[in-house]
Amino acid sequence: MSSKKEKSFHKRSKEDFEDFIKKLELQALETAEERIPLYLKVGLKDAELILDVGCGSGMVTRDIAHLTKGKVIAIDGSKEMIKVARKVLSIYNNVELRVGDAENLPFDDNMFDIVTCNLVLMWARNPQKVVNEMARVTKPDGIVLATLEPDYGGKLHYPEHPKVDSIFAGEAIRQRGGDPHIGRKLRSLFVKAGLETQVGIGNNRIWTCEEDKAYYLHARDFYIKALKDAGLSQEEIDKWEYEYLRSLDEGVQLNFFPQFYAIGRKKKKELE
Repeated sequence: MSSKKEKSFHKRSKEDFEDFIKKLELQALETAEERIPLYLKVGLKDAELILDVGCGSGMVTRDIAHLTKGKVIAIDGSKEMIKVARKVLSIYNNVELRVGDAENLPFDDNMFDIVTCNLVLMWARNPQKVVNEMARVTKPDGIVLATLEPDYGGKLHYPEHPKVDSIFAGEAIRQRGGDPHIGRKLRSLFVKAGLETQVGIGNNRIWTCEEDKAYYLHARDFYIKALKDAGLSQEEIDKWEYEYLRSLDEGVQLNFFPQFYAIGRKKKKELE
């Protein structure tokens, strides 16, 4: 039986929390090729003060800290995540970690050169309020950057599997309280926050079957759990997994879903 202490780990059991951290590490590695060009594009290297909102385990913050000459403040609502981030970022002298709410950022107006988030808006209770807060604490002519927000409504997958595809096309995200269609909403969120906005899709490359298989095998427990939570029997899961792995080995599997980014510049006239 799980104890109350075990259940306090980011609303997960201790075992699930540890698995989740591993997934975040893999996710950070796999998305680096999408995020790093965006950091360079918005001038992260020469920014003096940067805020990373919803830093989680610190895996993405590590890339930011490595790329910039400035100071990085990273904030997350979970004390457990901040503890993990302290270990991940222990060798970086330019990072300060804080516990705080993305919807009510504990900072003054017009503080930061760049304010960034990664895979945060999809899980936010009120994503518009989060973007509004990010814009508020950004300096005039500064940048608000959302590096990665997927849209499962645009997911492409072949060979098709009617029963499983709907689960991985956003239903599992929705059941966990997320918005699987947040990517298409980025422009609206940023414009309504008063930002001069540019949106795009960061993942232009379709993975090879070998890359897809390596990722699946590393994250297999999460896939299987999602299918079990959706009500599939073990027999159905085994049959799907056999067919999926076979299609990868045959080199015919194709997976793609768009991952959007948004760059918003805070207008100077807001302070005039």
